[in-house]
Amino acid sequence: MRLRKRVTKTTLVLLFFGSDIPMVEAALSPQVAGQSASSSSKAEALRQTASRTLNSLGVAYFEKQEFEKAVAAFQDALKYDPSNADMRTNLGMIYFQLGQFDKVTETLTQVFQARQSDQRVLTALAVAHFAEGRYGEAASFYEKLATLVPNDSVLRLTLAVAYHLSGRPAAAENLLQQLPRNPETQAQFHVLLADAHRSRQQLPAAIADYETALALAPSLPEVNYRLGVLHSDLHAYEKAVAAFQRELSNNPRSADAAYSLGAYFLNYGNNVEKARQYFERTVQSNPNHLGGYLGLMKIELDLGKPAETLRMAERARASGLENDELHYLKSRAFNLQGKKELAAKELKRFEEIRRAKSMMPPQ
Repeated sequence: MRLRKRVTKTTLVLLFFGSDIPMVEAALSPQVAGQSASSSSKAEALRQTASRTLNSLGVAYFEKQEFEKAVAAFQDALKYDPSNADMRTNLGMIYFQLGQFDKVTETLTQVFQARQSDQRVLTALAVAHFAEGRYGEAASFYEKLATLVPNDSVLRLTLAVAYHLSGRPAAAENLLQQLPRNPETQAQFHVLLADAHRSRQQLPAAIADYETALALAPSLPEVNYRLGVLHSDLHAYEKAVAAFQRELSNNPRSADAAYSLGAYFLNYGNNVEKARQYFERTVQSNPNHLGGYLGLMKIELDLGKPAETLRMAERARASGLENDELHYLKSRAFNLQGKKELAAKELKRFEEIRRAKSMMPPQ
């Protein structure tokens, strides 16, 4: 069990859009919209109807978070209306949500040529280039965004980081001089810099910048947690535990920090009761935190309590939570009860989910 949830560069997706990635209903392509009804061929009208229907289907799939189906629908829509910028933008936003940043740039660069002031397109391209480590290209898009949203301090800080990482320290410093010279703003610059290092797996550099940020503003939310994650990746578990404990001190309801401490005490600290307390705190703080339920299930299994294990599994399922490990642990619990048929069923489900995961593209 890892000490924390996996942190990926897709967290950059939420930097400016928040949790809502905007979709639009597509307009008719300019070529067709300009035609009169009398001159429009029946075949062309059918293509336009099909493309708009498929676009609407893609939006519906997106709203239900069925992203792979949304991608297929938008791709099919574009086959009928390849020049429709709204549909192409919708497809780019799905790739953005999935963290497939190479496909974001491939899909939206053409749209940008026609819509150089579209904030959605600019944001997606800026974040995609930034996440892929193309900081110079990212800076050019952040510059355009900064003219559209001049009062967004986080955007300007991110632009300063892009300047810094693309070898333009003077431009970075000039921009920072225009922002408030308080410890919180300076600390946020180092947090963004650390996040960029982390996404490129430059862990010592990321740790140094997180520590600089905390020296400037010790109560910054989530920074101690991220620092603990990196110490965990480097197997510096005592430093990781100290960072997670600081996070809980700053934010007693941090489910991720509580889970990470539970994982430590279960796997390395040899203290099952402490592990149980932290896992229970995890699900109390966030009833949708699957890791907390899995930790409690492992404890009950190790104590030879299959009924309690299955009860905890039902609590997780009641919250709509499921993964391969949940079914594997249920299989072990049914085996302990001598219920071989149910154990085999859960093991089969475990293998099905594992196979499906192995076929998914990496993120």
